[in-house]
Amino acid sequence: MDVKDKMLSIIKTENGKEPFTDAKLGKMLSTTREQITILRKELGIGNSRERRRPHLKKAMERIIAQNGKLNIAELTKKLMESGFDISRHVVEEFFSEVNSSELQVQEEIHVMQDPFSNLVGHDGSLEQSITQSKSAILYPPFGLSTLIIGESGVGKTQFAECMYHFAKQQQIIADNIPFIVFNCADYSDNPQLLLSLLYGYKKGAFTGADNDTEGLVEHADNGILFLDEIHRLPPKGQEILFSILDRGQFRRLGETRDERKVKILFIGATTENLESSLLLSFRRRIPMIISIPSLHERAFVEKVEIIYEFLQQECNRIHVKIFVQSKVIEILTLKRFSGNIGQLKSTIQVVCARAFMKNIGKNQDIISIGYEDILETNSIQHDFILEDINILEIRNYIQDMLFIPFLRNHVNIMKRNQDGESLLPEDFYRQIEKKYYELSKLHIDFSEVEEILWTFIINKFSNLEPKSTSHHKYFSLNELVNIVDKDIIDLVKKVRLLLLNEHMHNDINENIFIYLAIHLNETIKRVRLKQQIININLAKIKKDFIKEYEIAIQVAAWLQELKKVEIPEDEIGFIAMYVKAALQKKLPQNRVGVIVVSHGRIATEIINVVRALLNVNFPIAIDMPLDESPSVVYEKIIGISRIVDEERGILFLVDMGSLVGIGKMVTDKLGIPTQTLDRVDLLTVIEAVRKASIPENNLMQIYSSLVKTRYNYPLLSIEETSKPIALIALCLTGEGTAQNIRQAIERKYANVTVFQMGIMDERLKEKIKELQEKYKVLAIIGTINPEIEGMNFVVYEPYLLDSGIKEFDIFLNAERTNAWVDFPTEDLLVFESDMSSQKELIDVMCLLLINKGYVKKEFLESVVQREEMSPTFLKGGIAVPHGDSHVVMKSAIVVAKLKEPIQWGRGYVNVVCLPAFKINDKKIVKSLLKPFLNLGFIEKWKEVRDMNQFKEMLYEKMKE
Repeated sequence: MDVKDKMLSIIKTENGKEPFTDAKLGKMLSTTREQITILRKELGIGNSRERRRPHLKKAMERIIAQNGKLNIAELTKKLMESGFDISRHVVEEFFSEVNSSELQVQEEIHVMQDPFSNLVGHDGSLEQSITQSKSAILYPPFGLSTLIIGESGVGKTQFAECMYHFAKQQQIIADNIPFIVFNCADYSDNPQLLLSLLYGYKKGAFTGADNDTEGLVEHADNGILFLDEIHRLPPKGQEILFSILDRGQFRRLGETRDERKVKILFIGATTENLESSLLLSFRRRIPMIISIPSLHERAFVEKVEIIYEFLQQECNRIHVKIFVQSKVIEILTLKRFSGNIGQLKSTIQVVCARAFMKNIGKNQDIISIGYEDILETNSIQHDFILEDINILEIRNYIQDMLFIPFLRNHVNIMKRNQDGESLLPEDFYRQIEKKYYELSKLHIDFSEVEEILWTFIINKFSNLEPKSTSHHKYFSLNELVNIVDKDIIDLVKKVRLLLLNEHMHNDINENIFIYLAIHLNETIKRVRLKQQIININLAKIKKDFIKEYEIAIQVAAWLQELKKVEIPEDEIGFIAMYVKAALQKKLPQNRVGVIVVSHGRIATEIINVVRALLNVNFPIAIDMPLDESPSVVYEKIIGISRIVDEERGILFLVDMGSLVGIGKMVTDKLGIPTQTLDRVDLLTVIEAVRKASIPENNLMQIYSSLVKTRYNYPLLSIEETSKPIALIALCLTGEGTAQNIRQAIERKYANVTVFQMGIMDERLKEKIKELQEKYKVLAIIGTINPEIEGMNFVVYEPYLLDSGIKEFDIFLNAERTNAWVDFPTEDLLVFESDMSSQKELIDVMCLLLINKGYVKKEFLESVVQREEMSPTFLKGGIAVPHGDSHVVMKSAIVVAKLKEPIQWGRGYVNVVCLPAFKINDKKIVKSLLKPFLNLGFIEKWKEVRDMNQFKEMLYEKMKE
């Protein structure tokens, strides 16, 4: 009899009131729970709860028929007396799954329950808040708009949902009206999209508005609309709410005539200071303000109750008994969680996940969580702030606890995601189990399996890294003194304080400062070696990370003063990425995987150093014993790669030999993008892990930067010239690889001439010099650096060509910028204007720059202030006002020619040039000033009456 037949036989004879779980069947049949689940599904047999369902339904009907009306508690007691091992929670859940036709008595036993009674603290710390919320809901005729305030993770969303259920219970809103939730932060970077989703839009209101579309406001008509993180609603969005709050009327985006009527009760939630984050006129329209206390402000008995509830939830999820030592409860109670209830829940989940992992493969009915388990968790293991609580009082209150699935009926305080904190997927424990069995087939020691699974778990909980309250981070920074200059470490500490104090970010990613210190140290070396730094994402960084880029400018200024070097704009972009990562409040994006593979135990030793130094968990070490078959190692790498991949690809760092082809093997077998770098050393691994820790870095960027660092080739500045552009493809013979390089470049750049050359050519240097007389040779790309002075060289590797071409994009874009063909464009030219005042003209010229995205709105104020201090009047009737370069996003010039001269300080002008320059555009400034310093040119130029001629004269003069 095979396993399938044995399983069928056992299920046929099991007790219907207490069917065997898959885990129990697995132990009885000496196989895994996963295998039982697969066999059961193949046979179309339900799980233990599904097999118990008909017996439970029949027993309920019999009990109710004998006893008449019963409440849930009474029914649960009767079921337990009849032999069911069941809880009130399961009985309630059963009724939510069946309809009235299946169980006609459902309405008879339904007991009305206060929705707020499901909140821990409803009769304690939340009592006043609940009283306020009930008053707001019951206030005639349709409740009072309410604002819920509190720190991140305190349970504002859950509280708002209780208000919704209370409103339904009191028949303020109908049962069929849904609870509409909208998180303003999800779309804060795109205000137009946010407003269109919220209020709807009229066909043609903007590009892509193909149909009249309802917004969430209309969906919430006659109900409740909950606006989470309402402080992220732009001023225009708040203004539209005015009319709804005042008159119950609004218009969709793009509508100008008839107003739409709605009856809505608004509930908003925010973590911010009301006076600084919301318009005064908006705040006045919210009569009810409800404050939810932070976790550390609540009574410790409530905190303990919440901890018990979360442990019971995890017990229910894995359907296994959990035993927790009192010391674990004590530590969780004493720790102050900056993320409040959300972070507490995540911490408990990661502790349970680790305990579950350690229990896999052991024939134990109970998972034990002890003191050592919680200390191994990242968010607990370092220094943490103790709550101001009497420890003896806690110890008298708590005790060792055993949790049994679905037996206890603690309050379900976390039905919904708490203020953006991530909840584990329902199958997370199954994922751990599956990965364990995959790894167990690869002949890996259990200690290695445990380490890999722990890395997998930690990657799911990357938000649990120690926060700014931990002094351990400063110690780690100081530990870098052997590889980073002491003054740079001090500078990074200064950056950290800037972010904490000036920008009010108290919840920051401390690890980033370690990476930043190493990065800045390497930057100074590159600058002093005159190696040009190129950031291919600079334009995107400046557009998307405006605030972070401004901070990076300040950091670069400090660095320049400290090291007496000039920090290029591209490097400022890199610093902005680190600032962005440090201020990241949301869970980090999936990262590129890093796996180090080596002969002997070199990989493990390197990874141990890197993890200790950078305080990270994600890099994986795979050792290849010299006496182990390569096929066994390859099988191990395939299995681990499947687990490590987070859909961003994997970077393999290997030492030598056959391991060089490991990445291609993984890609061919699993379809995972990979790159492989050989001859790896400790510094390379540190760089790889540091770069992989920044979510914006992709696999190709990390690999390319590591290759460039290894080859250490100079990227020199390109001199201005009118010669045509050319590139040189170079290999050993001038054929083969050079031809492939040439063809790849010509496919992308039709206007660039590419020459093939070979390093063996004795006249190579002479031929290149001859080419330079006719062409501007941007760079040589090839397999060997000819080391020709003043010539850029880009190393060629099979997977590196795309990155090299991106660098040529930078060169070519620099050519177009310096050519001045776009300054000023016609839409930035005010010709023959009849404006009669300096103020009016400055307003119009700045408006053009602001509306077209060249500058921020603060630019106008800076221009006005500078003119008030000292009018920029030049000889010849010319004015050149200018503003603060820190608020310039893209360099541009507005030129105005007036019909009649206007007063400008101490004279009259009829030509005004308003430049807007980025900080590092020195060449543009010099080119611009040339025409305006030539009085002969100015006199002729002012007399021109044709706009095209006026513009062409300016272009020609700028090119001289």
